[in-house]
Amino acid sequence: MQLPSHGANPQLLAQSLKSEMIKGSLDFSVNVNPFPPLKEIESTWGNLYEEILHYPDPTCSDFIQIATGKDGVEKEQILPGNGAAELIFLIAQAYRGSKVLIVEPAFSEYRDACTANGCEVYSYLTKKENAWKLNVEELQAHLTGKKLCFLCHPSNPTGTSYTLDELEAIINLTATYDVTLVIDEAFLHFMEKPISAVPFLKHYSHLIILRSLTKMFHLPGARIGYALASEEQINCLKALQPPWSVNGVAQRLGSICLMNGEMYIKQTAQNISLERRRIFPILNFFGFEVSPSSVNFYLLQRKESREDHFPLLQFLFSNGIIVRHTENFRGIDGKGLRIAVRTPIENDRLLTVLESWTYS
Repeated sequence: MQLPSHGANPQLLAQSLKSEMIKGSLDFSVNVNPFPPLKEIESTWGNLYEEILHYPDPTCSDFIQIATGKDGVEKEQILPGNGAAELIFLIAQAYRGSKVLIVEPAFSEYRDACTANGCEVYSYLTKKENAWKLNVEELQAHLTGKKLCFLCHPSNPTGTSYTLDELEAIINLTATYDVTLVIDEAFLHFMEKPISAVPFLKHYSHLIILRSLTKMFHLPGARIGYALASEEQINCLKALQPPWSVNGVAQRLGSICLMNGEMYIKQTAQNISLERRRIFPILNFFGFEVSPSSVNFYLLQRKESREDHFPLLQFLFSNGIIVRHTENFRGIDGKGLRIAVRTPIENDRLLTVLESWTYS
């Protein structure tokens, strides 16, 4: 059975399972903000019609100007993209044919992009025993001969994150081995106390940081993200990017989010954190282990069981709960499920179904 490569689009999972979704199913496979979008987006929506009548600004100048102020970097250090996914593929294209290391389990697009560009891909597998985080001493043995390394912080699918000291050690080590380090911070702002690698850009030219507005601002259909790096790295990626890559509507929405989203981000992160603290002990009581997530999703595994979790996925689906399989997350290989943290009412419905599974 060929399962969907990503979360979201639950109809694709239904097709794979050859089953009908029950009415009112909840999608816990998608990692976007479960709360309503920023109110400024709704109030501005009627004015966005003009954007589709004209070619978009190919330089994304307004968006870049706003991002520059938010992230404290120069405008030459920012490259907007058609979602972070486009930027991942641009990076892989820039390092076409190179030896690439991916810290896994991780977002499958890193490997897909590198494979599509003829790269030789290697894995460093994190372990549950180490809170799904890499060990710097172990990492050192994997860097020789590599040109590029992908690290997801916070990690997808486990939601685990690194301290500033840990990030600095990783950045230092990759610099020593002359390996370009890509740190994907797509879920950073779901952390109640975000720890970003952006301050290190001042001192390390081998560092590329990815940001996404899709997840926090509930804009998966708009496709807007951006890369932060040295001017040299940005110019290299920009030379590979198609013209008008980011449409005018996405540029406007992205600008609105960056200008008005500070309190929205804070409130969302606080609400998500409250829900994690509430539901994790209950999941443990039901006989499940959860990864030490700091964001809006977590890895769920049955205690003392390394069996395929596909039967549980099917049970949840049949009860109106859509979750993300882990078949294509290396190092987990189906022995767990990625589940989003949603609203209290929705999380309660999930808990009810999981309780029925536990005691059936």
